[in-house]
Amino acid sequence: MKQISILLTKYNDWTSTFVYYIAGRGYTHSSISLEDDPDTFYSFNYRGFAIETVEKHRRRGVLNSCSVTIEISDEEYDLLRLCIYDFMEKKDTYKYTRLGALCCALRIPIRFQNAYFCSHFVAEVLEQSGAVRLDKKPWRHIPNNFIQLLEEHDGFIETRINPV
Repeated sequence: MKQISILLTKYNDWTSTFVYYIAGRGYTHSSISLEDDPDTFYSFNYRGFAIETVEKHRRRGVLNSCSVTIEISDEEYDLLRLCIYDFMEKKDTYKYTRLGALCCALRIPIRFQNAYFCSHFVAEVLEQSGAVRLDKKPWRHIPNNFIQLLEEHDGFIETRINPV
């Protein structure tokens, strides 16, 4: 068995504040880390596929954060890692979609080809690897959805508030 963590954060900028209010408050960004390198997080931001660190989140002025850790099988972990590395290798073919994030926050079910936002990416790799069974399509997940979803997972380990 291996562990993964989903880091949820709330930045102090106008985009995050806007998303915060239309998406039901809480967190406005999500990223995922692997047990092999728990200080490195993978996500999508306005520049596209992103590799992030806790220090980067601190520098960007994270106001609030939450980390949810779950345990998954070795096979699911390997598939999850391969999904992330596949995104990394093909990062030039993907782009970030603000419109997709806005539609998701407004609960408008629309998906854009080869375009992701942070929680869409995290949900996508969780689903593709079989690590977590989703209750809706990956592009319909906002960061706040992950807390309950992961805390109900059989392999739930812990939720830590403000680890950043």
